[in-house]
Amino acid sequence: MEKSIETLVERIGNDLQEIENCLKSEGDRCLKIRFPRGYLRKAKFFRKQYWFISNPNLQRNIAYTLILSDVYRWLLNRTDLYGTAREMIIKEGICLVGSLCESITKDVAQHKNICGKNAGYKQRTAAMVEQGMISDNLKKDLDDLWDWRNREHLFLLDEWEYGKYTLKRYNDAIRVLGCLRESLDAYFRKTGKPHFDG
Repeated sequence: MEKSIETLVERIGNDLQEIENCLKSEGDRCLKIRFPRGYLRKAKFFRKQYWFISNPNLQRNIAYTLILSDVYRWLLNRTDLYGTAREMIIKEGICLVGSLCESITKDVAQHKNICGKNAGYKQRTAAMVEQGMISDNLKKDLDDLWDWRNREHLFLLDEWEYGKYTLKRYNDAIRVLGCLRESLDAYFRKTGKPHFDG
């Protein structure tokens, strides 16, 4: 079975390259390759995981964003994309996860009234530690992720980005998001889901 999968992967890779070569020589046509079905998880799956988000619009948008994260995951796990393009997909994945953590902490902090409406990200994570929502270690990881997320602002960078974004760092970001979800899931199972005021 493994050999047939390897043969299939090689054939598909060669066929994709042949399609690209034909399109370059004959001109682009409106042709689309079918994205594999069954890899992307559904919004409903993610909404259930983030049941404790009080704002229903935010809960849906978190789910949609996590579907995009699945697209990044597919590209990184199922293709041999390399070099700068691979690193920039990893960077965007890290920034995406950082933005999710920003929105989740904002929703939770605002609807639990644990800090002011205009409190910054790191103020929110500190308040969440004080409330027993997350651990000190998770706060440090969330704050580190936030610093990496802020690399999205190119004008703030003093150095080249090449060589900075690794799959390990992306996996760490995914792990931090998972830990945040697990911590808040446990917290709100004890205290009850916050209510959305509109």
